[in-house]
Amino acid sequence: MRRLIFLLGLVLTISLSWGNLALAQSESALAEGQQKAAAGDIKGALATYEALTRSHPDSHEAYAHLGGMQLLDQRYADAVQSFQKAISLGDNGTRSFVGMGMAYLHMGQLGPARAAFVEAKSRGVQNPADVDDIIAWIDSRDPTNAPRHPR
Repeated sequence: MRRLIFLLGLVLTISLSWGNLALAQSESALAEGQQKAAAGDIKGALATYEALTRSHPDSHEAYAHLGGMQLLDQRYADAVQSFQKAISLGDNGTRSFVGMGMAYLHMGQLGPARAAFVEAKSRGVQNPADVDDIIAWIDSRDPTNAPRHPR
């Protein structure tokens, strides 16, 4: 019985060690991508985040960062997909919705852009007045998106 408890403890320790190693590698790759992006190496950052999404396919952080780099690289449809993936994996903040809204704006898709910005605002974006301005700008260009007010 003692031997079984020892073996289970050993297996648990090894499993946790591998998990911590994977987390450390993920954080290291995120930092590497951020350094490349800060240095203006968008292609290098893209490659880092793409590799990270392959090695950590359940990381909403990896997909959110990848979406940001795709947005900067003007790969708007790819950015939308990455932001959607980040959200589906648990990124419940505002950054993926704001990024998705910007990508949709650049693609001229005002309805989805407005929806993304409205969702970002409802989740507590840091600059609600700026988001309100973007929503108002969208509404002024596409009156079908404007909220209907009773007369």
